[in-house]
Amino acid sequence: MKENSEKGKKMTINDVAEQLGVSISTVSRAISGKGRIGSETRRKVLEFIEEHDYHPNSSAKSLAQAKTENIALLIPEVKTLVAQPFFYMCMCGVNEVAQARGYDMFVVTTNGVDTTRLKRLLDNDKVDGVILGNTHRDDVFAKFLKSRGCPFVAIGSLNDDTVVQVDHDNMGACRDLTAILLSRKLRRIAYMGQSGNLIVNEERYRGYVQAHRDIGADVDPELVYRDNMTETIVRKNTDELVRRRVDCILCQDDAICNIVLQELYSQNIRIPEEMRVASCHNSKTLDSYPVTVTSLKFDNTEIGRVACDVLINMLEGKEVQKKTLLDYEVVLKESTK
Repeated sequence: MKENSEKGKKMTINDVAEQLGVSISTVSRAISGKGRIGSETRRKVLEFIEEHDYHPNSSAKSLAQAKTENIALLIPEVKTLVAQPFFYMCMCGVNEVAQARGYDMFVVTTNGVDTTRLKRLLDNDKVDGVILGNTHRDDVFAKFLKSRGCPFVAIGSLNDDTVVQVDHDNMGACRDLTAILLSRKLRRIAYMGQSGNLIVNEERYRGYVQAHRDIGADVDPELVYRDNMTETIVRKNTDELVRRRVDCILCQDDAICNIVLQELYSQNIRIPEEMRVASCHNSKTLDSYPVTVTSLKFDNTEIGRVACDVLINMLEGKEVQKKTLLDYEVVLKESTK
């Protein structure tokens, strides 16, 4: 072992790892007490630090807090990215703030249930924290990250007050949009969405239901279609609503609204003369139609910025709010005149 001419030189985690013949991540885990490591290996690392008079308390603290200056963003698989531009815009916002604050971003695409890739990042100490790009009712990633003690922020809502969350007020927004449609004497407002596992879908539907309750009206269950899992089903349900002569089709998001509009135009249904249409989420996807579409406008880049800012503040030991709700805008256009 090298003697300490090195005594005046601050030992790095690399030095400890090299002297003991172990990996840097092993030394980090031994000092922090986190992660999988054998008790004998941990003992050797801690004894080495003390034996060689490298000020164990301050050194241990310094090494345990060693940062990768990387964060991970979890988003759905590529096919969802294409259909829902929200995730791309959100990713741009995260990356913008990460770069500005000296961090790099890992993008991890998932099917919503498999934690393998995320586990590998954490096992190899590749990231300091994680942003969940969307949230599910029984979110396996939130549970996994909590079990690992990894700092993370959820974009979306969870029924867990211990998790830091950044979200748009989806319930309130959809409630306001539906209320405006109802105020225009539209009573047969159909809802086109999905049930599934995503909490955002549940919140938007709750807003639709609450707006009816606010005026003492019941939602007609025959006008609620929450089985729109494929384009074929969306088109079939749209045709059925045309036959039912509903006043308006309120779509859960821009992806569903896009298919609804395609089907209506293919059937030569005039909008808004023969059918009114609105969307609970806006994107450039809806800009290509002859009639402008009434929708809810959320700043998808901003939610990524805010989530990243909150996560980095957490990593730097700053106090953050448990829940941040961002605003929205109801944009009334030709499709509901």
